[in-house]
Amino acid sequence: MTHGILEVTGSHLRIHGEEYASAVRRLREPGDGAESWGDTGLLSPVVSAYTQCKNTALDTFTHMGTVIGGTGDAVSISTGRVSYLEGDMAGEIDRLGGEPDTSWT
Repeated sequence: MTHGILEVTGSHLRIHGEEYASAVRRLREPGDGAESWGDTGLLSPVVSAYTQCKNTALDTFTHMGTVIGGTGDAVSISTGRVSYLEGDMAGEIDRLGGEPDTSWT
């Protein structure tokens, strides 16, 4: 594991998750998205179906943004824990009088 690269990757994922969530919030702002159709009531079934599909998609996209950010957090936490354990193991090997082989780290 290259911990520095994983830390950067985790940070990038968190940022992408925040950007993704921000984009979805902007998509939610205008309303139901069907106002420009000039509906006089004839299109109400279509508008209703469109609005329901749009809201389902936006809910899914919101969840995806959360997952992206959460994955970034998990990568950062994992690399920190593995780095700590590698240091701890190297310290134990040193304490036993051996030379740690750090070529795998």
